[in-house]
Amino acid sequence: MKSKIILLIILITFTIGVWSCKDVPPSGTGVVVYVFGTVRDAVSFDPVANASVVLATSNSTDTQYTLTDGKFQFEVDQGNLNDLNATLYVRKTGFISRVMNLNLSNDTSLTILLTTDQSTSAIIMGTVRDSATLYPLRNTTVLLTLPGVVDSTLTPNDGTFRIAADLIDRDSLPVLLTLYKAGYRTRLLAITVYRGQTTNLGDILLGINVGSTVGQVNGRVFDSQTRLPINNVTVTAITNIYTDSVLTTFNGEYSFSINLQGLPSIPGLLRVEKVGYKPQSQTFTVNAGESFSQDFYLVRDTTTGVRDSGGTGLAHSIAFINMTAREISVYGVGGTEASILTWEVRDSLGFPIDIDHRDTVEFEIIGAPLTGGAYVSPSRAITNVSGRVATTVNSGTVSGVIQFVAKLHREIDGVTIVSSPVVITVNAGLPDQNHFSLAAAKINFPAYDWLGRTDAISVQVGDKYSNPVKVNTAVYFNTTGGIINASGFTDRNGQAVVDLHSGNPRPSDPTYGTGFAWVYATTVGESGVTVKDSVLVLFSATSVIGGLSADSFYVPSGGSSDKIYFNVSDRFGNPLAEGTRITVTLQYTPPPNNTRINLVTNGDIDVTLGDTQARGRGTTLFWFQVVDQTEGGFGSRIPATVAIRVTSPNGNPPIVTIPGIIGDP
Repeated sequence: MKSKIILLIILITFTIGVWSCKDVPPSGTGVVVYVFGTVRDAVSFDPVANASVVLATSNSTDTQYTLTDGKFQFEVDQGNLNDLNATLYVRKTGFISRVMNLNLSNDTSLTILLTTDQSTSAIIMGTVRDSATLYPLRNTTVLLTLPGVVDSTLTPNDGTFRIAADLIDRDSLPVLLTLYKAGYRTRLLAITVYRGQTTNLGDILLGINVGSTVGQVNGRVFDSQTRLPINNVTVTAITNIYTDSVLTTFNGEYSFSINLQGLPSIPGLLRVEKVGYKPQSQTFTVNAGESFSQDFYLVRDTTTGVRDSGGTGLAHSIAFINMTAREISVYGVGGTEASILTWEVRDSLGFPIDIDHRDTVEFEIIGAPLTGGAYVSPSRAITNVSGRVATTVNSGTVSGVIQFVAKLHREIDGVTIVSSPVVITVNAGLPDQNHFSLAAAKINFPAYDWLGRTDAISVQVGDKYSNPVKVNTAVYFNTTGGIINASGFTDRNGQAVVDLHSGNPRPSDPTYGTGFAWVYATTVGESGVTVKDSVLVLFSATSVIGGLSADSFYVPSGGSSDKIYFNVSDRFGNPLAEGTRITVTLQYTPPPNNTRINLVTNGDIDVTLGDTQARGRGTTLFWFQVVDQTEGGFGSRIPATVAIRVTSPNGNPPIVTIPGIIGDP
């Protein structure tokens, strides 16, 4: 009986121990949960690469950097946690940081949108296209290089990119964009970006590298009935060394870059598929360094019986079709002030909705508000028989970037459909005094004594947002010397150039003297305010050598002469023009059988002038001296001559010679 009681106590103790082990799992063996997601640009919705993602729990901190697709993933063991709460920090240069509080009781999937930090950053955007076909190029690497920073992004199917440059505390910064895609020639773009502004480069064209081992296959997919492009069609390229699939863009475009691995050409098969259409296939052969293009016209398949959960024919997506202008001018400068935007509402099969399923689409300005009266009209529209709607964007009075979306809300089932953002740049404001600059190609213009010589006068005109003004903005010129073209008209960079012609009246300024003329440029800015600038130009006259401080020189044996000063200028004492050369040379006949002689000149003995208006040392006043550097001194006494020569755009004056004696008596 005693042994049974002891055995029962042992069994109870063992059972309690087992129950305790099951109730409290040992450290490190708890349930694993995952925190994963994608970091995207809040405006373009493109993935953000190289973003720092930090997950901090009560026990640990882990850091990852997003890949080119913007993705990240953390693995967390719940058994190691004191609690189930965590904090996620997302940082990326040029964007406003995000902080998120999480509960780790289950797997967590996140889409994190980062907003550009307008206070420190500039945005660069554009679309990369094939220079021959103009099809968008996907998977193009866009590399941004600025002092101390390198960033990159990959273009999606539609070839677009949007990348932020962090200017920190600078207002503007020159940057370098490198665009690379296998099989294409690399392109470099040097641009200047400005804090808080977006630079839209538009379409950037890459040419095929004919010496490459890569062949390009591209084309478009259309509906055979409507002849309209079809988006989200699966196009598959199959060869014996390469297989890849891509979805067509809103414009029905697709493209592949196939590395032929040293082969001169390769055959393959293109397969095109979309629910609701009959599939098609087409063989192809592409050569290395060349492009093969193939369009498809898909026939609707009425035998499949495919039905969408929302009902075939109901609106399912909104596709942007086109715009009449990517860039418009601010109101009141005479440029294009409006752009018509067109969208197409499609059902779940990609077909434009018909008149029986017509619906109302609203148009909105999104993102940072743009002041100055920019607006869309109409603000809503009903789809037509082709499923399309259109609105007009009107610029207002302030430059910047406007983003638009088309939105549809269906009352019967509460579904809301929103298009991808469309971006339009409003530029070309009125001329602004702080962005108006005038310059002369030569501020020293060798022209006083000549008729019909020309000097290029350049003006640069920007609006108050640092954008070039509208093309063909008129700028008016006048001058106090010679004549000048009355007006110039700005180009796409806001610059205009006119010619200043020498002639009467010969200039003379009460402050600066004879030969100086003012050139004035004026235009009209906001509210009719005069915007102006001026530049002082010297009409230098014919060359003169004079002002010698001595008419001869003497060099004792082993010594040097006194410094002799002289002037080289125009006849009014002004400096000569850029490129003028002044030389001083010593001429003498050495005594017979004397090979030890070493006589030199020091000072301003070979001078070339720059473009200057300043008088004084090195521009109009010069000196030289003759030195006997003969070992032990020059024993004989010989005559010598110093020659001063001037060659100049102002004319070459007569050579001036100065006699002298070298050696002791």
